[in-house]
Amino acid sequence: MPSRVRTKLSDVAASLDDFVTRLAFSTLSWLMWPVLQAIGLGVTIWGFLHLTQAPAVDTNKLPLPDNLRVVATVVGSLLTIGLIHLVVNVVVRRRTGEWRVTEVGADLKRRLFPLLALPILPALTLAKVEQDSPKQTFFYIVLFAAAIGVGVYAWAKPAGEEPDLSVAGATARQRRHRIFAAVAVAAIWATYGIFFSRLSIVNHHALNTRTIDLGYYDNIFYQSIHGRPLGCSLIRAGYHGSAHFDPILVLLSPLYLLYPRAEMLLVLQAVWLGAGVVPVYLIGYDKLGRRAPAVALAAMYALYPALHGANMYEFHSLSLLSSILLWLIYFLEKGSRRAYYLALIPALLCREDVALILCFISIYAILSRRRGSARLGWTTIGVSLLYFIIVKKFFMTSADIFMSGKDSLSFAYYYEDLIPNKNGVAGIVVSVVTNPLFVIKTMTAEPKIVYLLTLFVPLCFLPFLARTSRVMMGYGLLFTLLATRTAVFSPAFQYSATLIPFAFALTPVALRQMEDGALPAQLGLDGRRLSRAFLGAALVSSLLVSWKFGGYLENQFFRGGFSRVARGLTPAEKQTYAWVDETVALIPYGASVGTTNKLGCHVSNRKDVVFYPGHGPTDYVFLDETEIKGADLDGHNKAIQQGKLVQIARRDKMALFKSTETKPAPGASASASASASAPPAVAPPVLPTPPVVAPPPTLPIAPPADAGAALPTRAPAAPRPAPPAPPHS
Repeated sequence: MPSRVRTKLSDVAASLDDFVTRLAFSTLSWLMWPVLQAIGLGVTIWGFLHLTQAPAVDTNKLPLPDNLRVVATVVGSLLTIGLIHLVVNVVVRRRTGEWRVTEVGADLKRRLFPLLALPILPALTLAKVEQDSPKQTFFYIVLFAAAIGVGVYAWAKPAGEEPDLSVAGATARQRRHRIFAAVAVAAIWATYGIFFSRLSIVNHHALNTRTIDLGYYDNIFYQSIHGRPLGCSLIRAGYHGSAHFDPILVLLSPLYLLYPRAEMLLVLQAVWLGAGVVPVYLIGYDKLGRRAPAVALAAMYALYPALHGANMYEFHSLSLLSSILLWLIYFLEKGSRRAYYLALIPALLCREDVALILCFISIYAILSRRRGSARLGWTTIGVSLLYFIIVKKFFMTSADIFMSGKDSLSFAYYYEDLIPNKNGVAGIVVSVVTNPLFVIKTMTAEPKIVYLLTLFVPLCFLPFLARTSRVMMGYGLLFTLLATRTAVFSPAFQYSATLIPFAFALTPVALRQMEDGALPAQLGLDGRRLSRAFLGAALVSSLLVSWKFGGYLENQFFRGGFSRVARGLTPAEKQTYAWVDETVALIPYGASVGTTNKLGCHVSNRKDVVFYPGHGPTDYVFLDETEIKGADLDGHNKAIQQGKLVQIARRDKMALFKSTETKPAPGASASASASASAPPAVAPPVLPTPPVVAPPPTLPIAPPADAGAALPTRAPAAPRPAPPAPPHS
C-alpha cells in the first residue's frame, strides 16, 4: 500500500510539474500579454479622454478617484481583448476542427503588440515636451515605432503568399493601383506646396524674414532679369559670386516676371521642394516593385522636419538641391545615362560646392559594379572637379574654397574650432591628422546628436543599412558634423539639403536589400515581412516626428532659421504689414533706397538698394530705427535735424525718409558693396536692360485671409541695413 501511494503521489507530482511548466511557458508566451495590452489600451483611452490630466500623470500625482477610473477602463479593455481571443479561437476551431488556444494566443500576442506602446501617444501631448526633452521625445517615438514594426511583421504575409503586382501585362488591378498612386503623389505634392507657400507668405508678412537672406535672393532675381546675371546690390562687389555661384537662379529668373516680389521666391521654393515627392516615389517603386510602399515613402518625404526647416528659412539656392539630386539618383539607379547627364547640369548650376557632393555620388556609381557605372562615375568626377576649378578661378571673387579676400564673404568661421591657425582647409586636415579625438568630440556634440536624431529617426536609420550606396551621404555628414556654427547642423536651415536627398534615396535601397539579403533568414525572419515592418515603423515614426518637430502642426521645437514661424497674423501685425505695403508704394520705381535688415526684403526688388547707413546718400531711406546703434544712430538723428532726411511716413520705429542730399552721378551705382565697390574678378556679361515689367496686382498663390490686407500693385521696393549678423550663406 505505501508503495502504491508513493507511486501515485509521484505520478501526480510529475503531472503537476508538467502542468506548472506548461503554465509558466504559456504565461510568458501569451497569457500575460492580454493583461499588458489591456493596460496599454485602457491607459491610452483614459488619457485621451482626459488630456488636461496629462501633467498629473507625468508626475504620478493623479488623484485616487481618477486612478480608480483608469483601473475600470483597463478592466473594460481586458474584457474586450479576452472577447477577441475567444472569437478568434472559435473561428479557428470551426476551420480546423480542433482548439488551438496556445497557438492562437501566441499569434494574437504579436498582432496586438502595438497596444503595449499606446500610452506613449498621450505622453507626447505634454506641452513643450519636444523642447524641454527632445532626446526623451525621440526615445518615446522609437519605442512606439518599434512596437508598430512588430505588429506589421505579424500581419504581413510571407514572401510566397503575396501577389506579385510587378508582372508585365497591365491588369485592371494594376491600372487601378497606378491611377491611385499617381493621384496620391500629386495630392501630396499639392498639399505640401500650398501649405508651405501659404505659411511662408504669412511668415513674410509678419516681418519675420530678413534682407539676409531673402532680400539678397530677391535682388538677385531682379538684377538677373534686368541684364545683370547674379547681380546683387546688397552684397560685396555687387555680385553673388562673392559668396556663391548659383546660375540656376538666372535660369529661373524669368519666373520673376510673373510677380516681381519676394513672395514669388517663397512660392517657388515651396512648390520646388514639394516636387521631390515624385522622384522619391519613383525610386521607391523601382526598388520595391510595389506602389503602396512607394507612396508611403513620398508621404514621409513631405512630412520630413528638416525639409520644412529649409523651406521656411528665407530662400536659398542650396535648398533647391534636394529635388534635383533625387532625380539624378533615380536616373543613375535606372541606368538612364542620357537623363542622368541632363540632370547633372542643373545640379552643378545649383551651387559651386555641389560639384564636391557629386564626387561622392560618383564613388557609389563606381563601387556599384553595374555595367557602365564605373565610366559614368569617373566621368562625373572629372566634369565636376573641372567645373569647380573653372568657377572658382573665373566666375567667383575668390579661388579659395572658403572664399577668403576683401571682395568675398568668407565661410571659414563655419569650422573655426577645427582651423585654430586660420589656414583654411589645410587647417582642418591638420586637425584630423594631429588631433582626431577632438574631431570626434566635435562631431558627436549633443546638439549634433539631436540633429542626427531629427534626420534619421523618421526613417528608422534605414539609410545607414544601405551598404555600398551609403557612401553618398559622406559629404553631407562631414559638411554638417565638422561644422562649429550651430546653423549648419540644425534642421531649421538649408544645409540639411546636403543629406535629405540621400536619406530618402537610400531608404528603399535598404528595404530592398533587407528583402533579398541572407541575414533575415539567418535570424529566422522573413525578409519581405521584415522590410514591411521597417517601412511601417518608419511611416509611423515620420508622422510622430513631424507632429513634434515638423512644420505642419505648431510645436515648440520647429524653427524656420533662427526664429519661430508665424502661423497667422494678429490684428496689429495685419495693420503693420498694411503700413509697410502702403509705404513702399510711395517710393518711386527708379529711386535708390537705403534700408535695414528687417525691412529690406520688402524693397529689394529694384536696381539700387543698399544697407543703411554707410553707402552714401540714396533717394530714400526705409528703415527700422531699432536696428541702427551707436555712431550710426547718432549720424541718422543728425541727418534728420539738419534736414538731410525728411520724414514721409512713420509707424513706431519704422520710418520712410526722403533724402535732400546730392546723389552720385547717374553712372555711379549706389548699390556698391558694403566694403568693396570693385567688380568681381571675372564679371558675368552684362546684357541690355529689358523693358521694365510692372508687378501684377495679385500673387500667383493668394495669401490666406489672415495674411493681412490685399496686396496693392506697387513699384518694387528696397532692402534694409543689416545688424552685425553672420555673413550670407
